Amino acid sequence: MANTITRSFVTAALSGQLNRRQILERGLALGVSTPLIAALMKRTPASAAPAPQSQRWRSGLQFEDNGTLNVIISSGTNDIDPHSTYSTMGSAIALGSYEMLVRYQGDSTEVVKPFLAESFEANEDNTLFTFTLPENVLFHDGTVCDAQAVKDSMIRFRRLEMGPYIVLQRFVDDPESQIEVVDARTVTFSMTRPQPLFLAAMASSYGPFVVSPAAWAENATEDDPWAHEFISFNAVGTGPYRLVENITTELVRFEKFDEYHRGWEGPHFSEVVMRVVNENSTRRQLLEEGTSDAITSLLTGEDVQALSENPNLTTMIYPTTRVNWAILNAVRLGVDARRGLSYAFPYDEVIEGSYSGMLERSGPIPSTVRGADPDVFLYPTDLDRAAELLTAGGFPAGSSFDMLVVSETVEDTITAQLFQASLAQIGIDLSITEIDLATYEEIIFGDAPAEEKETILGSWEWWPDYNDAHNQLAPNFLESAIGGGGSNGGAWVNERFEEIMAEAEVFENEDQLLELMKEAQQILTELDPPAIYYGETLMYTILQNDIQGFVPNPLYLESYFFYDMYRVSE
Repeated sequence: MANTITRSFVTAALSGQLNRRQILERGLALGVSTPLIAALMKRTPASAAPAPQSQRWRSGLQFEDNGTLNVIISSGTNDIDPHSTYSTMGSAIALGSYEMLVRYQGDSTEVVKPFLAESFEANEDNTLFTFTLPENVLFHDGTVCDAQAVKDSMIRFRRLEMGPYIVLQRFVDDPESQIEVVDARTVTFSMTRPQPLFLAAMASSYGPFVVSPAAWAENATEDDPWAHEFISFNAVGTGPYRLVENITTELVRFEKFDEYHRGWEGPHFSEVVMRVVNENSTRRQLLEEGTSDAITSLLTGEDVQALSENPNLTTMIYPTTRVNWAILNAVRLGVDARRGLSYAFPYDEVIEGSYSGMLERSGPIPSTVRGADPDVFLYPTDLDRAAELLTAGGFPAGSSFDMLVVSETVEDTITAQLFQASLAQIGIDLSITEIDLATYEEIIFGDAPAEEKETILGSWEWWPDYNDAHNQLAPNFLESAIGGGGSNGGAWVNERFEEIMAEAEVFENEDQLLELMKEAQQILTELDPPAIYYGETLMYTILQNDIQGFVPNPLYLESYFFYDMYRVSE
C-alpha cells in the first residue's frame, strides 16, 4: 500500500498536479524521503497548481468505482435545509447534495471558481454579476435546473428569512427585482451599490445553495409555503451525490447521482456514509482498524498525537477562521456577572488541557479574518477580580451557575470541568449538563426565551461565511439574531454595537471598517461581553493513507467535497 501511495504522489508531482508547497506538505505527510521531495520540488515550477478534478479525469477514462467513503461525525442534525440551517453538520450534509454557483478554490479564502455555474463575471464596478449555467443540469428529482430555478431558489433563500439568509440579504434584499433571468442558462444579479464581497458571499457553504423549486412546490402547505419541514430532512439539489438516508442519531447516506452535470470519469466513490459515532475511543478504534476513512476534529489531543504516528493514516493540521466561546445568558446575567465569569475562566488550562495547545487566544474575530484587532482586550484569569465582579453582579460566594455542553465533544466536557474547578476556588458552584449536538443546536437557534435557558451555554464556535468581520459577528450578536435561526442564544443587546454594525455593513473603505471593528471588539470583550472567548483554533483532519483529493479550506471547516475525493487502488 505504502509503495502504491508513494508512486501516486510522485506521478502527481511530475505531471504538474501539485505545486511546490503541496509537494512538500504531502511528501512529508506520506513519509517520502527528503532528497526525493527536494528533487520533485526542483522539477516543478513555482506556479504549478493541481488541475481541477473535472479536468484531470477527462481523458477518456471510464468511471472507476471506489466503493464507499466512510466519514465519522459526532451527530446528525434536525435541519439540513440549506436555506435555514446555520449548523456545522447541516452545512456539511448540504455540500454532499447541493451546489452553490461558485466555491472557494482549494485552500484559498479569496479566490472563487465555478461550481454549479459554468462561468461567471463581474462588471468593472462590481454592481452586476453574470452567471452562466452548463447545459442539461438536472436536480435529483429529475427536473431541470435552469436560470429560473436559480432565481426561484434565491427568492426562497431570502424570503424564508431563517438562519443564514443575511448572507444574501446584505447584497440582494429584493431578489425578485435584482435577479434577472436573461435566458435559460444565464442569470444576473444587480447591486444597488458596488459590492466587492458578493462573489465571496456566494461561495459560502451557508445558504446560497440551489434547491429544486419543484421539490418545495410539491411539498408546500398553507402554513409552510416554502416546504421547510420537508426540505429539513430531504435534500433535492444538483450535487454529485443524492441523499438516500438521513437518520439523525445514526447516519447520513449518499449515493452517486448518475446524471451529475460534471460527469463521472475516473475514480470516484459511488456511496458516502457519514456515520454518527458518539464514543471517542470508538472513533479512534475505527480509524486504526481502517473501518472509517476520515474524521475532522472529534478526538482528544492525545489521540491525535498517537494517530499522527500511525503509518496507515495521514494527519492534516491547518489554520482556521474559527473562534470557540461559551455563550453567556445576558437576560439572567448582568454585565458585572458576565465580566466576572470572564475573569474566572481558566484560559491557559483550557488551551493545554482541553485543546492540547491547538488554540490561540483571541477575541470574537479570529486573526485570519479581515477586521480583527491585533490589540483586542483579552481577559487574564484573575480570581480576585472575578469574585469582586460576581459579588457586584449579585452572585457572591455560595452562588451557583448552570452550564450546558455538547456530550459528543470531548473538549467541551473537559473545558466545563476545568471552569467548574476554577469557580470552586472562589466559592461558586457550577453544575454541568451534557446533551447531544442536535438538541443543543435547537436551543441556540430556537425561539425559546433566554429566561428558560442555562446561564452558560458552553459549546459554541463560529467562523464567518466568507472573509468578513461583519459576517462573523452579525449572526451571533445582533438583536435580530435572537431566535428564528440566529445564534444569539444569550439574547444579548447593545445599542452602540447595533449602530456600529449598521455602518460596517455598508463600509466604503478598509480603514473605515477597521476602525468600526476595533470599537465593536472592545464592546464585545472588555465593556459588555456576551461570551467567554477561548480563542481561535487549529483544526485537523485524519484520513486513511489511500484517500486522496481532500483539500482543507479555512472557511469550509468540518466539510468535505466528496466528488473531489477518491481512493488510491492497491
